[in-house]
Amino acid sequence: MILGSGSAITALGMAAGVAGLRNNAGARVRIAMNQNPPTLDVSRAANGINVLRPCIENVVELMIDKDPAGNIRPGLCDWTISPDSRTIEYRVREGVLFHSGDPLSAHDIIFSHERLYGSLPSYRSRCYDLDHVELVDDMTVRFHFKTQGGTYLRLRGTHVYSKAYFDRVGDEYFARHPVGTGPYRMTDFRDSEYMDLDAYENYWGPPPPIRQVRLLFALEDMTRVAMLRSGEADVIMAVPYSMVPVLSALGFSQARADVHPTFTVRFQLANPNTPWADRRVRLAIAHAIDTDAIIHGLFGGVPKSYPGFTPIEPGYDPSLQHYKFDPQLSRRLLAEAGYPNGFKMPLIYFANNYYGSRETAEAVIFFLRRIGIEVEARGMDSAHSLSFNREYARDPNAEIVALGTGVFANYVDPVEAMRFSYGTRQPNSWYRDPEFDKLIDAALRANDDESRAAALRACARKIHDDLQIIPLWNSVVVYMMRPGVEFQPMQRDVPLMRAKDMKLV
Repeated sequence: MILGSGSAITALGMAAGVAGLRNNAGARVRIAMNQNPPTLDVSRAANGINVLRPCIENVVELMIDKDPAGNIRPGLCDWTISPDSRTIEYRVREGVLFHSGDPLSAHDIIFSHERLYGSLPSYRSRCYDLDHVELVDDMTVRFHFKTQGGTYLRLRGTHVYSKAYFDRVGDEYFARHPVGTGPYRMTDFRDSEYMDLDAYENYWGPPPPIRQVRLLFALEDMTRVAMLRSGEADVIMAVPYSMVPVLSALGFSQARADVHPTFTVRFQLANPNTPWADRRVRLAIAHAIDTDAIIHGLFGGVPKSYPGFTPIEPGYDPSLQHYKFDPQLSRRLLAEAGYPNGFKMPLIYFANNYYGSRETAEAVIFFLRRIGIEVEARGMDSAHSLSFNREYARDPNAEIVALGTGVFANYVDPVEAMRFSYGTRQPNSWYRDPEFDKLIDAALRANDDESRAAALRACARKIHDDLQIIPLWNSVVVYMMRPGVEFQPMQRDVPLMRAKDMKLV
């Protein structure tokens, strides 16, 4: 790519265009996203829930809000949790209106909970310990749990919909024309093209600084980059790491968010007859992959890399270290395991939702080839990852290794990350260890931060030592924008695009 006088002219034109935005608070700010929502109804999202969330949460809010640092705070509801953590009482905020004009009440909380519980697997999973829900009065609801409700609280409850609106319009119209309580109402939608959002005049919170937004669905990385450079987009998300210095040199500003997932190599161990069923082989693979070379050589040093939790999370353990890059040790371990000449290994890598999957897969193939492992790689759409995990989790004949986006660090709730992704009782988990399940149970029972952090450290240590996964790098989503636009992205979640956290300066 040649950066010459043409780029300077582009930058000048860019600055002039932003001046127009700055002087017109009603201008429609255009945001290019790397995802196309599979549906507009959270209850129908299934495996695509994390693809829908970045756009729909401008419209439909959860019970509990989060600040940009990722900490929970009162939103549609405030809460009181019992000393034993087995009961959470939610008090609904007074005076909140849905975009349909219907007032929010506790009946809408129960309606939304029941609707998502019956149709959304990921929501049903987070209700694993729920005993029953009690309507106290029109503005109060209690959730009762068998052992503890802390995880449900930290995951912010359910997306909240209007029962009155649903009863008036019916299921199909309701699904295609979502209304919520959010800072924006959806005014137009074109599948695979865009979603238009207008600020909701009766929003219960501070009015969003930007009044009109167009979310553009552009899955190709370089397409989004071109849209920003040409002025077709004012903001883009999921910037390719290699393009960050290029766009910065042209005068674009950036914002970063530490988010999940953690890119990992993950082994299916239900089949005892695969080479990687032997821990020495998994250890050889860990020593063969140069994570520093991937991060700095491929991605310009943008991502971070932790073998467990990150420093801002409970459970962070500074003594936990990556396995040292040592190809000679890898070859010795393979020989000890009975594979002095290596073997062939299938590798599924998940693409589309997050930048870097294909590039990381190519690097892993290169490093493993150097120790005699011939990798047969195949890409798969990330939307199929959960169903893929469930299909092969317990298959004693499967011969599968996967590279992709694992739930580990920077998740909304680290306890839930451990339970959902690595607990034996979870249908999508490839990990099977009763001792690990005991560690998760201890984390779930912990009612104080110190006990929970200690249990999480033990979970991370167990995963590190067993090598069911090999963490490579932690996702950092980079947003870039034209001068005059500021954005404070949400940390410790999936990559989100909350337009209310954006302003013109």
